[in-house]
Amino acid sequence: MQIKYSTKLGQKQVKILKQLSEQTRVPQAKLLEEAIALLEAQYANDVITPQFRRLVDSSIVRHKPLLKRLAE
Repeated sequence: MQIKYSTKLGQKQVKILKQLSEQTRVPQAKLLEEAIALLEAQYANDVITPQFRRLVDSSIVRHKPLLKRLAE
């Protein structure tokens, strides 16, 4: 059973979605369904939480000069 769902996208995202739909001849709704399925699979298999990933990313940015020196 499908239900009608509404959301907002940025202009760039809409443009990309339309282009993909035209290039692949796959309806936009189907492309969005596939994207959600891919995200679901990614998060199901990802043992690193988004919160931990943000913590690591911010730590890398903060310690970039030291990491650069260590790499030399």
